[in-house]
Amino acid sequence: MQGVEVIRPADNTAVLALHGEHDMATKEELARLLSDEISANDLVVVDVSDAAFVDSSFLHNLVKADRLASDRGSRFVLQMGTARIVRAAIEVSGLLAVLDCAHSRDEALSKAPTADPPIGSAT
Repeated sequence: MQGVEVIRPADNTAVLALHGEHDMATKEELARLLSDEISANDLVVVDVSDAAFVDSSFLHNLVKADRLASDRGSRFVLQMGTARIVRAAIEVSGLLAVLDCAHSRDEALSKAPTADPPIGSAT
């Protein structure tokens, strides 16, 4: 997908690094990509560090992705960027209070689910 780089820093982990604008023109394709990556991974990070613009359709995709990850038992993390217009859209939407957010890639990747210890093992 144009405007999205998929990075695989570890097994069962995908980072979708967004570049440029994400709006109605990319809504359907991004929704499919998010669904596919969440279905195949334990941790999916959406990095908006290099995004130049997002609209409400993008924000809606984030909510749907978060819900899908929760239903699947995996993690969905939004890696915040510094572009004022993108940050403002996310802040005004109230999603900072709803989504799991990180301020850096390392912080986002540290949120990977840990395997449960085997039954009967000491904790």
